[in-house]
Amino acid sequence: MSSETRPLSAEHLEPWNGNIVQVTMRDGSRQVGLLQRVDSNWVRLKAIPALPNGGLIEIALTTAVSRASRN
Repeated sequence: MSSETRPLSAEHLEPWNGNIVQVTMRDGSRQVGLLQRVDSNWVRLKAIPALPNGGLIEIALTTAVSRASRN
C-alpha cells in the first residue's frame, strides 16, 4: 500500500497568510515561520534564524500546513 501526498495550492495556503505556521515539504522536511504570500506560485516564511533561500518556498513543493507550536 502506498500513500501519495498531493501538493498544496495557493488557495490552500491563503487562509494561513499572516500566521505563524509549520509547512511540510514533499521531501518530508518541515519549516516554521510567518507565512507571507508572494504570488500564486511562491510564499515566504519569515523566521529567526533566517531560513535558506530567504524563506522563499515554491507552493508546488508543499504537502501540508498547520499552526506552529508556540513552545
